[in-house]
Amino acid sequence: MTWSELSNFLNSQRLALVPRPISEFAHIGEKVEDTFKRLEKTTRESLGEAVRGFAKTKTWPVLTDEQTLMLYFRLGYGVDLALALSTCTTGLFPTLENRDLEMIQWALNEAWYYPGLPHTLRSFSEKRREFGNDPMRN
Repeated sequence: MTWSELSNFLNSQRLALVPRPISEFAHIGEKVEDTFKRLEKTTRESLGEAVRGFAKTKTWPVLTDEQTLMLYFRLGYGVDLALALSTCTTGLFPTLENRDLEMIQWALNEAWYYPGLPHTLRSFSEKRREFGNDPMRN
């Protein structure tokens, strides 16, 4: 799989999800950024495991609503990252291209923690109202 193919593949996975808005998971008085951080922390390990399994089988396990929402964010970042790498002509990460399992895990797990997670949190603060009310606006 090339980076462009990975971007398209991850986007097809993302489009298949119908996450609930993040605001539905908020505790009373909780800011959207804090809800995001809390959900990310509570789903981190189980979602990482789900991604590892998906990378091997190309089938998602049954996910909770919280996991589905957080996977939606990870996939969104993975799509953008793979698309950016597909335009790079300097051969970044050449050892991963055509190694589907490693590419999927890297884009959705390893790259999520840095720079994906900080990037997504920054998006929350920049687009607080829109982002918090509609997970489809990522």
